[in-house]
Amino acid sequence: MDVVVTVEKALEIVLAHTPTLPAELALIDGALGRVLAEDVTADHDLPPFDRSAMDGYAVRAADATSAPTVLDVVAQVRAGQSFDGRLAAGQAVQVMTGAPVPTGATAVIPVEKTRALDGGRRVELQAIAEPGAHIARQGCEVRTGDTVLQAGATIDPASVAVLAAVGRGRVAVGRRPTVAVLSTGDELVDVWDTPGRARIRNSNGYAVAAQARWAGADVRSLGVVPDDAERIAAAIREGFRSDVLVISGGVSAGAFDLVEDVLARFDTGLLFTRVAVKPGAPLVFGRRGDHLVFGLPGNPVSAQVTFELFVRPALLRMQRARVVTRPPVRAALAEALTNRSGRQAYSPARLRWDEGQLRAWPILSQGSADLVAHAQANAMVILDAEKTRAEAGETVDALLLGNFLERDGA
Repeated sequence: MDVVVTVEKALEIVLAHTPTLPAELALIDGALGRVLAEDVTADHDLPPFDRSAMDGYAVRAADATSAPTVLDVVAQVRAGQSFDGRLAAGQAVQVMTGAPVPTGATAVIPVEKTRALDGGRRVELQAIAEPGAHIARQGCEVRTGDTVLQAGATIDPASVAVLAAVGRGRVAVGRRPTVAVLSTGDELVDVWDTPGRARIRNSNGYAVAAQARWAGADVRSLGVVPDDAERIAAAIREGFRSDVLVISGGVSAGAFDLVEDVLARFDTGLLFTRVAVKPGAPLVFGRRGDHLVFGLPGNPVSAQVTFELFVRPALLRMQRARVVTRPPVRAALAEALTNRSGRQAYSPARLRWDEGQLRAWPILSQGSADLVAHAQANAMVILDAEKTRAEAGETVDALLLGNFLERDGA
């Protein structure tokens, strides 16, 4: 299978062959970062009563059509309390933010526009009252039965607050996919080892595992295996116990690139083996039953970029996410950028807001093995295959990476 597919076609194939995992229940304390598998509706109006939006005095607007006006203070109501009865003409109730507005009151005068008299038994209003001012009416935010969170959304801290407000201490979420990560190559040693001549540490295994966890997966490492077909086969057999197997290395056209041949032993249906992307053209994707397998390039940057473009969307789709890819943003290049690869290129860059626009500074890289340059980026600038050069000042597409705020381009 030597057909080279475009980035867009490869992603389409991946998502078309990605199964959705069953839903499971998660407690609210463990729901952060999970993907909702159901719509969440309000079990009551929000707010559940007419609520004061300010510290001040609840009044009848008809009693405060001019200023100053003096009213009798008949009660004080704090949040969590209520006023029994109905506010009569000439009366005011001191209310705190979040307290129920007494029946009969039609406005709240902020405390800074008042002056207490007679030890607080009366109040002078120093501003007129506009009907409805500083009152959040019952149900103005949400009505009982309204959808407050939609299935397919990732639960963030704001969503957790909504779950708590509508009494959802337990919610249905997409199951986390299990991902097995395997690194291949005679040259690899573990992070704890000092590499000898012609050897390098296994950065891919750790980076890919981290990316998978960042995408919500449960990850187990299969370690490193040398370029030996039988040992690769044993590891792949173990890897197919997980929902997704991600292999780095061994997918190019060299004499010791054995992954494709070994996958064929397991009746894995390969759906593409090359993508017109830079970095990362040799890229294998296949399916064995409901199990997905990705063969990523061995070069560290290639592995990380192709994971971002193809594996991450699959993991999110498995969890039932509605949005699985990062939307591109438009940024002006601070420096010229070239692309002579004939493939769609993703170049490391640092983006920041500068002089009223988003601007991108390309990062000098020595190629797809330069993982340090890639780690300095907070975005990837995209140049289409036919775009051989973009000039400084030209506006281009860019993908913001998950570390965008931490690496703000300064």
